[in-house]
Amino acid sequence: MTEIIELQKLGADYLAGKKIVVVIGFFDGLHQGHQKIIGKCIQRAEKINGSSLVFTFDKPPLNVIKGSTHKKLITSFEEKLELIGRMGVDYIVTESFSRQFSMISPRQFCQKILLEKFHLKEIFVGSGFRFGYKGQGDEQYLKQFFLKHGVKVNIIPLYRIGDITVSSTNIRKFYGEGDIDKVKLLLGRKPCLWGMVEEGAKRGRGLGFPTANIGVGKKFVFPGDGVYLGEAELDKPGVLPCLVNIGNNPTFGNSDTQLEVFILDFNKSIYGAKIRVCFLKKLRREIKFSSPDQLKLQIEKDVRAAKNYFNIS
Repeated sequence: MTEIIELQKLGADYLAGKKIVVVIGFFDGLHQGHQKIIGKCIQRAEKINGSSLVFTFDKPPLNVIKGSTHKKLITSFEEKLELIGRMGVDYIVTESFSRQFSMISPRQFCQKILLEKFHLKEIFVGSGFRFGYKGQGDEQYLKQFFLKHGVKVNIIPLYRIGDITVSSTNIRKFYGEGDIDKVKLLLGRKPCLWGMVEEGAKRGRGLGFPTANIGVGKKFVFPGDGVYLGEAELDKPGVLPCLVNIGNNPTFGNSDTQLEVFILDFNKSIYGAKIRVCFLKKLRREIKFSSPDQLKLQIEKDVRAAKNYFNIS
C-alpha cells in the first residue's frame, strides 16, 4: 500500500533506516518514460531490501516561476498520484511548488531534503534533470555532492519508441494534432480527461443529438479541434461509447473552444455529473456547414460510423 506524505509533514526520522531509493520528477502524464524510471527505482529498492520513494510536485515548476499556465497539464495531480500508486511504490512525497520553494539552492535541496528528510541510499533521475534555484543543480552536481555520502546516482536516458522520444512535450504536440494513436503509444494507455457536465446552448438537442457540455478548465491539454470516437465513464451506468466534438462550432459562429460528448443510445439527464472521457480515434476534422440541416446530416453519418466502430446495431 502506497503511503502519500506531504514534505512539510514528513518527520526528520520517519524514513531513517529504511534504505530509501528515490526518484524525482513532476511526471506529468505518467507516460511510458516516467513508468520506466519509476519501475527501475522500485526494482532497485526491492533488490536491496529497501523502500522506493517518488518525490513529486502538485504543479509544473515553470508555471510557478513564469506566473502563468506555461504548460497545460496532461493529468491532474490526483490522477497522477493514483497512477504512481498503482505501480507499487512504497512512498510518494509531495510538495506544493511555490516561489519560495523555487529559491532553494541545489545544496539545500540535497542536504535538507534528500539527506536529512529522505535518508536516501540511491537516487534515480532522468537525463537533463535540473533542480534548485534557477535550475543551477544538474546531474553532475548530484554526483559530486553525493560522492562523499556514498549515495549512488543513476541517470536514466530519455526513453524512445522507434524514432519518437517519449516526453510530455511530444504528448502535448500529438494531442494538438489530434493524433490519438501516438498519444496512446507514448502514454501506454488511453488518453482521458475528467470534467463536469455543464449546461450548454442545447443546439445538439435541437438537432436531435443531445450532447453533454464538458467543463475541463483551461489548465488541461486535450485533443485539437475535430470529432473523435471515445468512451464516456460515469458512476452509473459505467463506460459508454460516445462521439466527442472539440471546437468552436463554426456553423453557429462560436468563438470559445468547447468539448461536447454525444453518448450513443443514451437519453438520461447528467447535468452536474463528473465524467471521464477517453479518446480512441479521430473520426474527422471540424467543419463549418452552410446550414444546421447540413450539420445534422453529417452528425447522422458520424453516428453511423461510431456504431460500426463499436459494433452497435
